[in-house]
Amino acid sequence: MKKTVFRYGMTAILVVLFTLFLTACPGEPKPSAKVTAISAGLYHTMILKNDGTLWATGDNWYGQLGDGTDEDKYTPVRVMTDVAAVSAGNSHTMILKNDGTLWATGKNFFGQLGDGATDQADKNTPVQIMTDVASVSAGNEHTMIVKKDGTLWGTGYNTPGQLGDGTWINKVTPEQIMTDVASVSAGYAHTMILKKDGTLWATGRNNDGQLGDGTWSSKDTPEQIMTDVAAVFAGYAHTMIVKKDDTLWATGQNNAGQLGDGSMTSKNTPVQVSSMGSDVATVSVGDNHTMILKKDGTLLATGYNYYGQLGIGNNEDKSTPVQVMTDVASVSAGGSHTMILKKDGTLWGTGYNIEGQLGNGTPDDTSTPVKIIL
Repeated sequence: MKKTVFRYGMTAILVVLFTLFLTACPGEPKPSAKVTAISAGLYHTMILKNDGTLWATGDNWYGQLGDGTDEDKYTPVRVMTDVAAVSAGNSHTMILKNDGTLWATGKNFFGQLGDGATDQADKNTPVQIMTDVASVSAGNEHTMIVKKDGTLWGTGYNTPGQLGDGTWINKVTPEQIMTDVASVSAGYAHTMILKKDGTLWATGRNNDGQLGDGTWSSKDTPEQIMTDVAAVFAGYAHTMIVKKDDTLWATGQNNAGQLGDGSMTSKNTPVQVSSMGSDVATVSVGDNHTMILKKDGTLLATGYNYYGQLGIGNNEDKSTPVQVMTDVASVSAGGSHTMILKKDGTLWGTGYNIEGQLGNGTPDDTSTPVKIIL
C-alpha cells in the first residue's frame, strides 16, 4: 500500500513540474500587443496599443509624456492602461480612458489641461478632468472636448478666440461652447468644429485664412464654413477638409505647399485638392506639412520637408502630394515629424527627432520612415 501511494504521489509531482516547465518555457511566444493608434505632438509622440496600454516618447520638459518625470525619452515608455484614445498637443497630452473619463498631463500655463488649478501648474502624471467624454483634441495651448451628449467644451489659451466662447479670456476649466457636435480639431490658435448635420464651423486666428470663411479676420465665435463635411483637420495655420464625397479641400497658409494644390499661395476659402480625386480616407496635419491617406492604403505627403517629415527620402518641399508608402492604416503628423502605422501593425517614423519623438532610440533625423520597435 505504501508503495502504491508513493508511486501516485510521484506521478502528481511530475505532472505539476511538467506544467510549470511548459508555462515558463512555452514553445510559441505569446503575441505582443499591437499598435492601434498614434498621436504626434510638437516634439513628442503618444502610442496606443490594442491592449489599452498607452506609451510615450520624446520631449518631456513639461511632463507631457505623463510618466511621472520631466526626462526626455528616446524609446517609448508605458504610461497608463485602459486607454481608448489620446491627443497630443504642443506640450500637453489629453487621454481618454475606456470608461469615458478624460485625463491630462503636461504644460498648463494657460489652463489647457482644464484641471481648474488656479496656479496653472504643469503636471507630469495624468490627472482626471471630466467624465462622459466622447473625443478630445489638443491644440497648441488649448483643448477642445466633445462629450457623449454632443456638447463641445473648451479650455486654455483663448487669444484670439480659439475656444469660441465669444471672449478672448483664457479658461482653466472647460466651458461649454456648442451643442450637436460630432467632432472637433484644435490647431495652433484656431478650432474647426464639425456638427452632426455635416456643417463645418470655425473660430480663432485667421490671419492666414485658416478658418476658410473668405476673410483674413479672426473670430471668437464659431462661424459656418461649409456643408456636407465628413472630417476636418487643423494644423498650425492651415486646415484640411474631407467632404462626404471623399474629396479633399484645403484653406489657410501655403508658404511651403502644405495645401497640396500645386501652388504656394495661401487661401482664405477652401479649394479642392484635385489631384487627390474622390477616394481620400483621412488626413493628418502638422505645423507646415500634410499627410494624406487614401482608401487603398496609399500614403501621400505635401508641404514643408526641411527635416524629412514627408518621408520621401529627401528634404525638398512639395506643393503637390507625393507618394510615401503603401499598406498604411493610419498616420499622425506632429510639429516636424510624422508617425505611420501600417496595416501589419508595424510603426514607422520620419522627420525631426532631436527630442526622441520618433522613438527609435536615437536623436537623429531621418527623411525615410524607420521602423519603431515597441
